[in-house]
Amino acid sequence: MQIGTLLRCAQIDERRLAFFKEIGLNCIQIAGVFEEYLAPTDEARKKSDALFELLRKYNIAVPSMFLSYPNQDWKNPKEGIGIVPARTRSERMLISCRLMEWCKRYGIDLITCHVGFLPEEHNEVYDRFILDMQHLARFAAAMGQQFLFETGTETAAELQQTIADINEPNVGVNFDPANLLIYNNGDPAEIVDRLAEKIKVIHCKDANPPAADAVRGRETVLGEGSTNFAVLLKRLIDGGFTGPLIIERELPPGPEQEKDIKEAVALIKSIVKGDK
Repeated sequence: MQIGTLLRCAQIDERRLAFFKEIGLNCIQIAGVFEEYLAPTDEARKKSDALFELLRKYNIAVPSMFLSYPNQDWKNPKEGIGIVPARTRSERMLISCRLMEWCKRYGIDLITCHVGFLPEEHNEVYDRFILDMQHLARFAAAMGQQFLFETGTETAAELQQTIADINEPNVGVNFDPANLLIYNNGDPAEIVDRLAEKIKVIHCKDANPPAADAVRGRETVLGEGSTNFAVLLKRLIDGGFTGPLIIERELPPGPEQEKDIKEAVALIKSIVKGDK
């Protein structure tokens, strides 16, 4: 299986790729693709081509992209992140389409998005959101791609209903079990119960739910949190999952993050082999 990590373009260099190759990674989920790669200029095209030449040098595949938008406000996530906020939706949908075209050039066909906090009421605002997502999913289909909701900012039931309402065959799930606990949106196992066949990418990430005096939960080292990660991954593999396993460790690049990623690779391989 493909085992990799989420890596922003600004973090890609030879030393890091050599380390990832050494510890057994064979792919990345790329993120942080901005104008220096997207612009319709010879310079941007050369920069993009050089990036993929470097990845090929280390036999690192890129099966998936995590859509990135400038000026997202993570301190005010309901109004500041993803495609849901009406104030920035048009701009971010256009950026999404440009990113998908870029992905098509390099053979990336799994497009993941932190769509944001879904509209709370099923009214004209929700209907407009569903229509916009249908257009975006159809654009992805025209590029030969699947559009995947990153889990976490909605419950399993809400996500299942939204995907049903969009009703496009190429809409699926990038399953991040830790996010369900971080955002306090239920048991990650419920996503597997309801949407296993829609899961195309897994973020290998762990967390604990919020403490009594906290709003959000906290990420942990993989295998040390409350997601029951080994059981969930084994269930999905036994059910036929063959997609990329993407380790996401939300620490600044450095020795601690690399140590945690290395240990995560060993844990994932043991689960895949059936040792865990």
